[in-house]
Amino acid sequence: MEIIVIARQALLYGHMIAFALAIGTIIKEDVHLLRAKRIDSASLLATAKLVRWLLLTLWVTGVPMVIMDIGTDVSLLLGKPKLLAKLIVVGALTLNGIILHFVVFPMVTGKPQNPNRAATIAAALGAVSITSWLYASFVAVARIVTPYLSLHSFVILYLLALAIAVSFAIMFVRDRLERLLMTGQGYNLSAALLEAEITRLALTDIIQRRLRTKHLAQQFSAHQGTLSVDKSQMSARKQAPAALGGKAALTGGNGRSPQRNRGRVSRRALYSEADNAAISTAPEARGPTWRNTQGSNL
Repeated sequence: MEIIVIARQALLYGHMIAFALAIGTIIKEDVHLLRAKRIDSASLLATAKLVRWLLLTLWVTGVPMVIMDIGTDVSLLLGKPKLLAKLIVVGALTLNGIILHFVVFPMVTGKPQNPNRAATIAAALGAVSITSWLYASFVAVARIVTPYLSLHSFVILYLLALAIAVSFAIMFVRDRLERLLMTGQGYNLSAALLEAEITRLALTDIIQRRLRTKHLAQQFSAHQGTLSVDKSQMSARKQAPAALGGKAALTGGNGRSPQRNRGRVSRRALYSEADNAAISTAPEARGPTWRNTQGSNL
């Protein structure tokens, strides 16, 4: 087996795998987009990146096979309508992919000023994309009808399929995309409002914490002042008995001065002496009769 045959078979196998992955990914993303409640920008961009690499793989594996078929003589393409039709479709796919990548995806994933216009462009180019991929698969397997179709026939069928697909997309898919774009804007607005509310709550919480801290600091300062006053009062109370003790020592324990106390003691002594004298002299003053009476009583 020649090396060219093996290489051609390997290129054909890689070409078929890349094509199958590309068309499957595109159909899956289109269905997901039509069924979604809002546009998933991350999924859409990831799909676009994958399809871009798969399309590049198709070119890398397809061009060598074309060279193996016709060599460097480009005029031989005129005798191969099927191959020429395939190149036309793949070229349309590539150009459409470039427009989608640089024009449509930024509008769809961003915030379009005119959702209706963005939805119209996205629906039309999306229809061109899926129709081109499906028609390329049709051309790839059209061995049975190839003898009956010319290049003109392939092109007319392709343009007819594009017209039907674009008309259907504008009539039915565009409104759906417009609602998704408007929902996405509403979602972005809701997200912005939610972020603003979260920021407001965070600031309110910070302010409340600062006020609470300030209030606690004021209470702590007032408590310290109260403790200082209590300590002062306790010190004054401790000093008061000592002062009162000194005063009692000066006043003799009854609040009077020592001179006054000595005067009272002198007067009491005089009174006691007078009473004793009166008691001792009373019997002599009463005479013998009082003594006889006392004796008879005994």
